[in-house]
Amino acid sequence: MGKQGYKLLLLIIGNTLLFQMFVTGVISANAEADNRLAVVITAQGNSIHVKGYCLYVRNGQDVRKKLEKDDAWGWTFHGEYIKKVHIQKISGDASYRLYVIENDKYLFESDLTSSSEPIVYERKRTKANGCSRKN
Repeated sequence: MGKQGYKLLLLIIGNTLLFQMFVTGVISANAEADNRLAVVITAQGNSIHVKGYCLYVRNGQDVRKKLEKDDAWGWTFHGEYIKKVHIQKISGDASYRLYVIENDKYLFESDLTSSSEPIVYERKRTKANGCSRKN
């Protein structure tokens, strides 16, 4: 049995400084499920309320996580990879941007938008490795 620790990820996105904390530990036999996954929203303006979901894979199973927050923030979890993120502004005057991150690697960055139309990230399948990302 190994020691459990924490890893602090500092995200500097434009003029926004965000902190994401991850619990680290011993790598298990199912190491793919230990990937650090994150969905981050940054906002420019007075206020914003966003709502949506993230579909990710953990231990070979699809997991749907409800996402809902006020103002800019993020969600973190462990799994194999993120399949889809669907996020939408419900209220507020702020513009916002969506980031999708796996193991400290930025997979997706949306354009800054003030629209209430949803932003959707969806990982695409390829013949070579079974999946890739859509930017």
